[in-house]
Amino acid sequence: MTKPRVFTPLNHLILALLAVTTIAGFVSLPADAVLPVHWDMFGQPDRFAQRNDALLIMPGLGLLLLLMFWAIGRFARPERLAGGRHVVEAIVPLLLAMFLAFQIVLVLRFDMAMVRVAALSVAALLIVLGNVLPKSQPNRYGGIRLAPTLADPANWVATHRFTGLAMMVAGSLLVITVLLTGDAIVLLGGVLIAVVVPTALGVAYSYRRPRGR
Repeated sequence: MTKPRVFTPLNHLILALLAVTTIAGFVSLPADAVLPVHWDMFGQPDRFAQRNDALLIMPGLGLLLLLMFWAIGRFARPERLAGGRHVVEAIVPLLLAMFLAFQIVLVLRFDMAMVRVAALSVAALLIVLGNVLPKSQPNRYGGIRLAPTLADPANWVATHRFTGLAMMVAGSLLVITVLLTGDAIVLLGGVLIAVVVPTALGVAYSYRRPRGR
């Protein structure tokens, strides 16, 4: 099978948990409750919505995510998807789990925990992505798609192994940062560094690596 599997038992389970959490929110929160839906760089809520609208955001994003990847798998040519299948199958449940974590924080009204949850989600994404990137092959939809990597399969493999390791290290350091502090500015800086540095190193590595080695 070359197309990524989107509707898997794991994804169905996470969606079910997301639905249960959403229902719990409708039951436990007052109908006139106003919930935060956006946070500023200091971790303070700066945008709000009525209960019904706020509670439907994460389930809506989850369904949209699945439909988007299903459409890609349904209409794109299989040979274009094969190289990135492992990445998609690892990232989709992680993103759904991130939506579930956000929904839990929203329903329990732990507003100040949202920054930490967001940072941990990015850390988990980096660790998982770093683990699956080396399994990818040149494709049109995912990975470090540059002239050197697309023109040279050996460069693609080496670059994604290097970048994957850098992402796992960055993600692990970000987890440690979250455990040590809840300061929103520190966590925001940590997230930016953890995302930008491995990617930049991977790009530099791909251009400096001799062709065919």
